[in-house]
Amino acid sequence: MPDAEAQVKQALLALLEERDIQHITMKEIAEKAEVSRGTLYLYYEDKFSIFEDVIEDMKEGLGKALFDAFSHIDTLHLNKKRQTVHPTLSFVHEHRSFFYVMMNRGHFHRFFKDVFQQDVLLAPIHVNLTPIERDIYGHYRALYTYAIILYWLNEDAAATPEAISQKVWELVSQKRFYWLFGQAVPEEREKEKQIDRRVVRTREALQKALLDVLAEKQDYAAITISDITRKSNIRRATFYDHYASKEELLQTMIQLSCAEIIDHLTIASSPNELSLEEAEEALASLLSVLDRMPIVHFLNREWGVPHVVPDMFKALESFYLHQQTEIHAEKKLYAYYVSAMIIGLILYRLDEGKTHAPEVLAREFLQFLDVKKYKVVLL
Repeated sequence: MPDAEAQVKQALLALLEERDIQHITMKEIAEKAEVSRGTLYLYYEDKFSIFEDVIEDMKEGLGKALFDAFSHIDTLHLNKKRQTVHPTLSFVHEHRSFFYVMMNRGHFHRFFKDVFQQDVLLAPIHVNLTPIERDIYGHYRALYTYAIILYWLNEDAAATPEAISQKVWELVSQKRFYWLFGQAVPEEREKEKQIDRRVVRTREALQKALLDVLAEKQDYAAITISDITRKSNIRRATFYDHYASKEELLQTMIQLSCAEIIDHLTIASSPNELSLEEAEEALASLLSVLDRMPIVHFLNREWGVPHVVPDMFKALESFYLHQQTEIHAEKKLYAYYVSAMIIGLILYRLDEGKTHAPEVLAREFLQFLDVKKYKVVLL
């Protein structure tokens, strides 16, 4: 069965390039794999078990690739890796069909977090990581890897792993803590205009209703326009005066949360003039208000809200692309990379980091961003 099993997995990946798994049947998978349905059900209960098997195969494969790449070295110095191909990028290149399908899925960044916690840890060379620091760094590393691959597949798909690796080493050898911050984007401020207060109240009521219904049903797909209008006590026709669909309402709320996040990262002076203490204070301020943002509910992966992390990437990327930060590396890659750092920290704060003070998390996180030399820890 090994050949047939591989055919089944490849068949599912091919079908996923065309449509979501919810709209794929076992019959279609069997036909695509050129195996009988009886044979298919002999090895797999349903399409989701095939999907899980594919993901586990890839996690094991990437973990082995990382282990093989780092098991013979004690340290990794970012300034001395310019001619080396990043092992993750080599693996992605070998399995492009899988990553093309998966990268823009809402919670796929967790794939990398699972891998990095199992095989190899790159820790700052002069620091013995506490459990808190290890968790924070795991989120950070997972998200920046996700961002690099997302950049490659979305922005520079024709590039070789060697070329992307060169850009990555060039970028991370320059990373600084103040990259997280930026100045206000004039164009965005100019777009802001006064909106009638009645319109504002109506939209706020609809946004609150979506959050309330989501908390009740805990399943975004199960929410209807009628649920939202009943909860808000607003007519259905009025809903459509403001939003074309619940997806547009959701996207608006994600954008509003991202705008608030960006406000906390916006400073009046040039970012490179920011002291570490000022950066810690600004970042702690953001972490302390996260619980009040709608994004908290949307990032709950059990509730199935789609496209949240990719939409956050788009908003943050736009902010960083408009900055005048002087770096000798690809500006678009820089924007992806820094956006990933922020999202990684936010996800940690909302998950494992709930019990830690915002000031502690801000301080522990910022210390990683100036590190250029790491020790390799095999797990």
